Amino acid sequence: MAQQQKPKQSDADEQIPATVAPQVATLPTRGDAPPQESSIRPIKAEPVRLRSRMTLEEAFQSIGLNCVRQIEANVPGVLKQHVESLHQMRVGLRRLRALLGMFEELAAPPVALHASIEWLSGELGPARDWDVLADTTLQRVNGVDSAELRKAAHERAHAHHAQILLVLRETRYGELMAQLNDWLQERRWRADGELPKDSPLAERAWKGALPLLRKAEKRLAKRIDGLDKDDAPGRHRVRIAAKKARYAAEFFRDLLPPRRVKRYLAHLEQLQDRLGVLNDLAVAEHLLEELKGGSSQVAKQAAYARGYVAASSEAGTRGLSKVLEDVAKRRITR
Repeated sequence: MAQQQKPKQSDADEQIPATVAPQVATLPTRGDAPPQESSIRPIKAEPVRLRSRMTLEEAFQSIGLNCVRQIEANVPGVLKQHVESLHQMRVGLRRLRALLGMFEELAAPPVALHASIEWLSGELGPARDWDVLADTTLQRVNGVDSAELRKAAHERAHAHHAQILLVLRETRYGELMAQLNDWLQERRWRADGELPKDSPLAERAWKGALPLLRKAEKRLAKRIDGLDKDDAPGRHRVRIAAKKARYAAEFFRDLLPPRRVKRYLAHLEQLQDRLGVLNDLAVAEHLLEELKGGSSQVAKQAAYARGYVAASSEAGTRGLSKVLEDVAKRRITR
């Protein structure tokens, strides 16, 4: 990728503080007035704003805090068991995990902090799976009245949402968010509080990001190259790699050629949409198997829906190879 001319900015514009006042979301306690229902809404990610003279370390810190803000901003909605608030909280967590994976060799979090991030991700997942089954996948099943089945799926979803309320009040969750904010605010990845002059983190962000972006591109191309399109776990791995490549491009889009970024993201989003539907169908097969042990009516509807979902999944792979091949040859760093 040829070096790009970056717009000149004054030194005053380029200065960013080493720390920013933390914004840790506080959970309501007994006796607190509940949030107004009308004020609760899912919070999507804010655009990441990077400046041309930022170092890679400054960019990493800015992106990390952006992800944390999205996670914390959706807590009020999650406490109200809003489906889309949970979805956006999980998006913020996925973005954070993608960022940490991208920088794993440059700014790895402490083992305990990383383990807690993975713990929270695991705790939030099942509710979303059941939400998608009840509200999306089963709506696509034709040829049977699946009202009782949807009701059973909603009951499972509500049970998992209730469990999340307990998770968000656990000491471990509060400690995780406090430690995460502190680690990012204070740049605790620095050994002895100093950053070696030859560290890639000391480079300009647009330059230091290039090998990280190339790594994401190559990983996605490699997984596509080895994929059997009928292999559901393999498709899921490609989907994860596509998400990571997309997040990486979105993180650094301010420092990349706008047209190229737009085209690249459009192709990734098309692939993600296709693979996302197929993943929902694959997850649905497993969840429907669980519901086959319910009442006779639910069991009958679950068996029918499972067959319908399997047929839909097979049909959904048609034409997928072309989309995969197109994405595999795309590059944002050329």
